[in-house]
Amino acid sequence: MTDYMVRRAREDDLPTIALNLRAADQKELLAFYGRPYGLGGLRDSLQHSEEAHVADTPDGPFVIWGIRRITPHTALIWALATVHIEKYRVPFIRECRKHLAGWFQTYPDLQHLINFTHGNNTLHHRWLKWCGAELLPPVPYGATGELFRPFVIRRDALV
Repeated sequence: MTDYMVRRAREDDLPTIALNLRAADQKELLAFYGRPYGLGGLRDSLQHSEEAHVADTPDGPFVIWGIRRITPHTALIWALATVHIEKYRVPFIRECRKHLAGWFQTYPDLQHLINFTHGNNTLHHRWLKWCGAELLPPVPYGATGELFRPFVIRRDALV
């Protein structure tokens, strides 16, 4: 049982998320974009996504994630968490694979979910591995040229 519900993300979720982003997510976004990401960046992510969801509580959403198709068989996956994820970390981790598998079921032609994660963010790396991701060697990436780890989650890892 969880103390939150997963639902489609809405624009009115974004201010709460932007104001409460975890330090690791802020650092990753700054390294990638070279500037603070902020509310405008969240709006862009939401508007350009095929689907985006939040895990919501009476106090507001604590994580947002989505996918954006880049080819018929591949989508970018993204996720940002607030400082409040710590309270829900265990139940969320237990459920997240189910939500990822759901995208592969909803989009039968989708074969890969891909993106990059900051090279120093070992917590993200562990979570991604739990989700079935294959992490590739770090490469300089983003506006600052810091090391990021490309990753791929393949359909056959979840479905």
